[in-house]
Amino acid sequence: MVSGFFSEEKVSEVRERASILEVVSDHVTLKKTGRNYKGLCPFHSEKTPSFMVNEEKQIFHCFGCGEGGDVFTFLIKVGHFSFPQAVEELARRYGIKLPPKELSPAQKKDLAKRDLLFQINQASSDYYHDLLTRQKEGEGARRYLSQRGIREETIQAYRLGCSLDRWDGLVRYLEGKNLSLEMARELGLVFPKKKEGWYDAFRGRIIFPILDLYQRVVGFGGRVIKEGDPKYLNSPESAIYHKGEILYGLHEAKRLLPAEDQVLIVEGYFDLLTLHQYGFKQSVATLGTALTPEHVRTLKRYTNNFITVFDGDSAGVQAALRSFPLFLEGEVWGETVVLPKGEDPDGFLRKRSRDAFEKMIEKRIPLIDFFLEERMKSRNSRSVEEKVKVAKEGLGLIRRIPEGIRRSLYLKTLAEKLDLQEAMLQTLLGSSPKEPQKEMGAPKPQGREETFSRSEVMVISLIVQHPELIPTLSAERLWDQFESLTLRKIGEDLERLYQKRGSLDLPSVIETLDEGLKAKVREMVFREGAPEGDMKKMLRDCIQKIHEREFKKDQQDRLRKIREVEKQKEERALESLLIDHQKHARKETEA
Repeated sequence: MVSGFFSEEKVSEVRERASILEVVSDHVTLKKTGRNYKGLCPFHSEKTPSFMVNEEKQIFHCFGCGEGGDVFTFLIKVGHFSFPQAVEELARRYGIKLPPKELSPAQKKDLAKRDLLFQINQASSDYYHDLLTRQKEGEGARRYLSQRGIREETIQAYRLGCSLDRWDGLVRYLEGKNLSLEMARELGLVFPKKKEGWYDAFRGRIIFPILDLYQRVVGFGGRVIKEGDPKYLNSPESAIYHKGEILYGLHEAKRLLPAEDQVLIVEGYFDLLTLHQYGFKQSVATLGTALTPEHVRTLKRYTNNFITVFDGDSAGVQAALRSFPLFLEGEVWGETVVLPKGEDPDGFLRKRSRDAFEKMIEKRIPLIDFFLEERMKSRNSRSVEEKVKVAKEGLGLIRRIPEGIRRSLYLKTLAEKLDLQEAMLQTLLGSSPKEPQKEMGAPKPQGREETFSRSEVMVISLIVQHPELIPTLSAERLWDQFESLTLRKIGEDLERLYQKRGSLDLPSVIETLDEGLKAKVREMVFREGAPEGDMKKMLRDCIQKIHEREFKKDQQDRLRKIREVEKQKEERALESLLIDHQKHARKETEA
């Protein structure tokens, strides 16, 4: 990957000082397996971990979808950074000073816009927070939050703010900071008046800044303090804010989710804040939108156990039911907490107690049971026709489950709940068109995979781990004897780069290879590991085996030619071939 804006030396310094293990661990729960670390891939849905990180070599690779690279590549893919932004982010994190960078006009424009959008959001957040915490005009908002049970430490931790019940509070503030109101419009913070001028979008509201995993303000939510519609107002989609990918509170919850091995999913800002205040910090909230497959994939990096805690009304019931298919497709275990009618998580906790809420969590029910109970409630459960309808709907959902065992267990539950024979449901399940089972995001098989000589693989592994062995291979001219064109190309490229640079920095070297070779080298690093023992002897043994293999092939070729000439009875040609064959045989014996 070409840096574009920074020297190779500076990019290498950032790469060497950054810890890929630390950076990846912000997004993926990793477990040590031998020399590597393993976890669920953040780039596609999978049930068996195939995502690997090698701390020593500073690379990652997924054997499921093929994604891989160095610490920069990871940030670019998971955090939607450009390459320069990834370098800058890591430089800030690890205290590395970067020189000024030279950008093309188009790059300057794009980066300047994103930076300005973040700057406007941050300035607006500061303005709202200052109004709430320091200004007299925020007294009403402070009183409102106090009545809602929101503590001072929560206001600070989540940067809560408030907006004035006037038309131009934020407009005047941004103008005073010389920040673009046109850009603020893109973020949904201000709107143009019919004739001229601008007015605030958020007026007379409690403001909830929405942060991404890097603590950047990407958007806002606003709850009206007095009366008015809409009760809640949320930032629109923008270049830096995508509702279907962001979860409120995840920047705080992500540290707790792996340890708790569960996530509580709520709908409201106050629900989330109250849960966190009462110690249920393994919780996140959706942002004025239904759960999405991307939400599920994001949370699955931390846990496979999802618990919805929605309002105890019909809308909350429907929200829980809508989440069920997503959990099935994402292959996570879904449960729901059924709150009393008319209650929400925020109100329940404040009216009752933490212990009472803990008991509700303990009484949570699997979403499959909840789904069937709700469907049977809304229909005449004694009617054969209605049972058939519920069975068909249930089977439609079960077909979304890729895994056989999980599918079988859900089928058994469906049969028990409907008092039907499991075999009959199995027949119905098998008689309908089946969707191809695949893991979301994983590539389709591309035919039969190329097989490699063990000796050739070992040679590549040795020089990847010990580049100082490359001069030995250069003297042997070994690449011409490789059977695999893929491994030959990798070997030749590594030799060329070593001769050019005098060393091999694996992550940067991989980025210089052809696209088709990058994944193969990463796979070899993880599959082969670091060879142990006398490296020079291992290399000599591999070279010897490849030479012997080539000699045998040459010998077989000469014998074939001898047989052909014997059939044609060409004595002179036969004599020449026999002499050549004996000469090579003596050479091999002497070797």
